[in-house]
Amino acid sequence: MTEPLHYRYTSTEMRKILGVSGCELMHLRTSNQLSFSRKGNAILYELPRGKTVLTHPLGKKLIEWYRDVHNIDIDNQPTSPQSRASLELLLNELLIPIERKFGRIKVTYGFTSAALKQYIVKNSPEGTCPELDQHSSFEVNSKGRQVCSRGGAACDISASNIDSADIVRFIVNKLNYDRIYFYGNQRPLHISVNSSPNLHLQVMKESTGGKRYPAEKAFGKSAMKLAEDL
Repeated sequence: MTEPLHYRYTSTEMRKILGVSGCELMHLRTSNQLSFSRKGNAILYELPRGKTVLTHPLGKKLIEWYRDVHNIDIDNQPTSPQSRASLELLLNELLIPIERKFGRIKVTYGFTSAALKQYIVKNSPEGTCPELDQHSSFEVNSKGRQVCSRGGAACDISASNIDSADIVRFIVNKLNYDRIYFYGNQRPLHISVNSSPNLHLQVMKESTGGKRYPAEKAFGKSAMKLAEDL
């Protein structure tokens, strides 16, 4: 995966990423330790060399999400440089822009290391498909094989008092995405990124017996039309 372009962050976002106060951020700026530009009254910062956007609260949610679901303590950090780059891309291209638009979002299912994947497959595999869902990004199993053949990175998100369809429409019209799986307005939304995005929107339905199945799907501009009909 190529190095991402220079993303820019608001003062609030940069304080969260660097873990500094407003005064400390101002000192870094005035002492020329941070690259920044002005857009109207706003100051937008570039990430300093050697820092990662994974320290943003959303980045922490991507890694630590499982603690709200599973009563375990596992090292869920990515080991592959490609995984780290993909998770950073997920933050920059989707999660941070979505949070800017809709307010605080919740990561209900995030990055899944090989160890966490093994635990989930053994204890709560319902509704999961590690080989395809991109939650394991570029991580490999004990045999050295990539867990998910698609690479990229994915997570499931929700936002309080926001229909998932509204988030879908924002993504397909404004953002760079790989795949979106829509399960309903009041259910979390599955989103992913990749270096060669598919721009694929998949609507999932549920049978009377409670089994999920794929319904309408569309790509690119057709996905925009499908999103309007959700």
